[in-house]
Amino acid sequence: MPARERVFYGWYVVLGAWLSMFVSSAAIASFSIFAPELEAEFGWTRTMSSWAYTLNTVSIAVFGLVAGALADRIGLRRMVIIGAIIGGAGTILLSLTSQLWHFYLLYGLLAPAGISLCFIVPTVATVRRWFMRKAAVSVAVAMTGSALGVVILIPIIESLIGSIGWSYSYVVLGVIVALVAAIGGSLLKKDPESHGMHPDGIEPTDEEMRSRIDFASRLHVWTAKEAFKTYGWWLLLFAQFFQIAVIGMIGHMVFWGEDLGVSKPEAVNILILLVLAAVLGRLFGGFFSDWYMSRFSISRKPILYIGTICVAVGCLLAMWANDRAGMIIVSLLVGFGYGIGLAVFPSYLGDLYGVVSVPKLFGIMFFCTAGIFGAMGPILYGAIHDSHGSYELAFLITAVLCFISAAALFPIRTPRKKPLT
Repeated sequence: MPARERVFYGWYVVLGAWLSMFVSSAAIASFSIFAPELEAEFGWTRTMSSWAYTLNTVSIAVFGLVAGALADRIGLRRMVIIGAIIGGAGTILLSLTSQLWHFYLLYGLLAPAGISLCFIVPTVATVRRWFMRKAAVSVAVAMTGSALGVVILIPIIESLIGSIGWSYSYVVLGVIVALVAAIGGSLLKKDPESHGMHPDGIEPTDEEMRSRIDFASRLHVWTAKEAFKTYGWWLLLFAQFFQIAVIGMIGHMVFWGEDLGVSKPEAVNILILLVLAAVLGRLFGGFFSDWYMSRFSISRKPILYIGTICVAVGCLLAMWANDRAGMIIVSLLVGFGYGIGLAVFPSYLGDLYGVVSVPKLFGIMFFCTAGIFGAMGPILYGAIHDSHGSYELAFLITAVLCFISAAALFPIRTPRKKPLT
């Protein structure tokens, strides 16, 4: 057994994942600050611009599916660096937008095609492979990058838009994406076993292998076809309907603020507050679920109940929110619950189906949840607002879906499969 490193390399993997998600998330969330500028200049409606956000969400999910399948074939580090270059170039080219189809092509297809190769699927799946005892904590810490990228970079870019205009601001954002994501990608490595190490830098004990379902399932290998035949896969999928609510609300936060008489800068600050609440939710969910697993060795479901119900209650309260204070309360609840889900669901997937299969299965799961479910959100909110003049019906529909998410978790049990020998 090799000597234990002073700093376990898995934490460098966490740093690399953090950097890649830090800039990638800002590029995705930039819709909220650029879309109003483009609408004002070109006369687009909210539904027209929302289609670009929906297309972006679908593209991130589709190419995330590709990233999960290719990560072990072409090399994770190479793939992330290529994605950084493509994503940065697509964002830079957005500075040339003059027609709606330009926005659809560049923000909806080209930029997310690259960003997805260095975003959540390959980075989170890799972090999950490097840890067992601190599985959710490591994922949570890595995923704070996606939240803090919005908190830190979006206000900076918003300020740049006011001083140098939206076109040059896209150039600055694109350069940042390419450089920082490439640096993050250079730190990533496949898994600890490939480098003569153990998860967490500690060899698991016989007792842990016998008593903890996540340790026992680590070397299990599931094909997509095999996973689809388990009822737990479909329940885990339905348990993430909350993505519809959150992605829709994030995409329309500035618009919702305008309807309530909240200025654009204040609405952007509330969006940032939602993201900060998601950071706290990630960390809370990660630490609590790891503690729960080490104490009871059963399941991470209790913390997932808290997350989905928080989002549901936030959506219900949004129906009666009529000022800045109401938006803040809703954002805190929705952000906190969303953060829990983002941190714990990937870890729970590894508990159920083993970390060997996580890149592929997480790519598929991400395509369904963040892609299909998430894509429904922006267009649902936009269409309902255009037809009803408010978001109240959208809030009600998504609240119900969140309660369905919580109910779907209850019957999930760990599927049984023999590990590879």
